[in-house]
Amino acid sequence: MPAEGSELLRVFRDSVEEGHRAWSQGDVRSAYVALPDALEYHLSPIWPDARVLRSRDEVIAFFEDFHTTFPGVRTTDRRYLEGDEGTLIVGFRVIGSGRTSGVGTEMEIWQVWEVRENEDGLTVTTVREFNDRGQALQAAGVAEPAGREAE
Repeated sequence: MPAEGSELLRVFRDSVEEGHRAWSQGDVRSAYVALPDALEYHLSPIWPDARVLRSRDEVIAFFEDFHTTFPGVRTTDRRYLEGDEGTLIVGFRVIGSGRTSGVGTEMEIWQVWEVRENEDGLTVTTVREFNDRGQALQAAGVAEPAGREAE
């Protein structure tokens, strides 16, 4: 059910798209440059060594290590939803193969972003990741098929 969504969703989508392009090119530092110094980033249990990351530097270090193990990894099929005020949801597929094994991997990630608007744009306070859309929507307090979606 693609829709135009709000201005907040548009700004968020544009920012996340830019980050995903950098991430998929292996430039993790640029991908996460807009994150604040301190935040809570709850990794999906599907990631190796999943845990809560508490700073931009921890997020960057985690995904730089991931890119070392899975060079050429990229994201695709991104979908955006808007929940209640300040809650944004993005789902995507992660595709790559292991450096040593060459074995391909693919996983689905859904993120619930808590943001607030200020004079500098958007400030992220929390990112929570899930393995499927239903879990993310439930965590965001959005009932299917509610939520405004954008591609």
